[in-house]
Amino acid sequence: MATSGLGGASWAGQPMRIQVRQGSEAEQLYYRNSSLPKGGWPKPEVIAPGISPKPLEDLLFHGGKIVPQMEFQNVYLGGEASWQPSDIESIDLAITMAMQDRRLNNVIKQYFVDLPNLTCDPRHSILLAEAKPEALDEPDVQAAAVRLYREKKVSTSNLDGVIFNLLLPAGSVLKLGESNSLRGLGGYHGSVHFDDNGKRVTVYYSANVFSQPLASGRENGIAVFDALWKNVVATLYHEMNEFRTDPDVRDAIETGENHFLGWTSAQGREIGDQPIFEANPLSLVFQEVAASSGGRRLPVQLMYSNAVHGAEGPISEPH
Repeated sequence: MATSGLGGASWAGQPMRIQVRQGSEAEQLYYRNSSLPKGGWPKPEVIAPGISPKPLEDLLFHGGKIVPQMEFQNVYLGGEASWQPSDIESIDLAITMAMQDRRLNNVIKQYFVDLPNLTCDPRHSILLAEAKPEALDEPDVQAAAVRLYREKKVSTSNLDGVIFNLLLPAGSVLKLGESNSLRGLGGYHGSVHFDDNGKRVTVYYSANVFSQPLASGRENGIAVFDALWKNVVATLYHEMNEFRTDPDVRDAIETGENHFLGWTSAQGREIGDQPIFEANPLSLVFQEVAASSGGRRLPVQLMYSNAVHGAEGPISEPH
């Protein structure tokens, strides 16, 4: 049965590129219908005795682009009135430390065999002096990414390896097609292609909600941690690792071609997806882990590891 997905278009399943809350309407729409564009890989009808079924969730490399050396820039929407300076400082520091953490990266290195060491360098964050958005859908996210480029508010160097993280302020609703953050959406990543004086330009972006419980009793995004800024860091960690391992997923969705994909499961799920849906409670995978150095605790969402066929925390040596 076809459902409405990206941009409201009809689709019968597509790869995951979003973070959604367990048990939410967004999970029903996206996770339950996730698949590879061409119907996935063949599976055995019977699993061999003694083999756990969980390896069927292992990530497969489809030959697409991956990004072992990446950069990122956080772009805070809504102006100074929408953000606490201490939250911006905490988010910037924690996500930089998490993406550069040796023990966390030891889990991710299994997807970059025989490639140089993983690197992730921050660019200075930006607080846009614009009105707080009530809601933001993907066309709005793409328009913002193109505008940042054209107005030279971001550096245009090394665009192949940089992701621009758009962060919504508290109270703003993130949308994607029929779903939104009030229905469990936490964030998503993608890319936009456009022409700049005859040159084809690609900008990679993520969109991230400020996850929090609401006074109405509803939840905007995926609120797990005690301090709300920590939820933002966990969503960023999810989306940025999916950019590392599967940056061109939106091209796969639009063209229906698997070869754009980097690492996904046979069901089209990315490195951050399966751990959320297996965790009960979510605190099993949304954790504050000890940094490899410095004594801080980093709020992250644990990523999927083929080596253990499930979510894995920091490890001393890579697999």
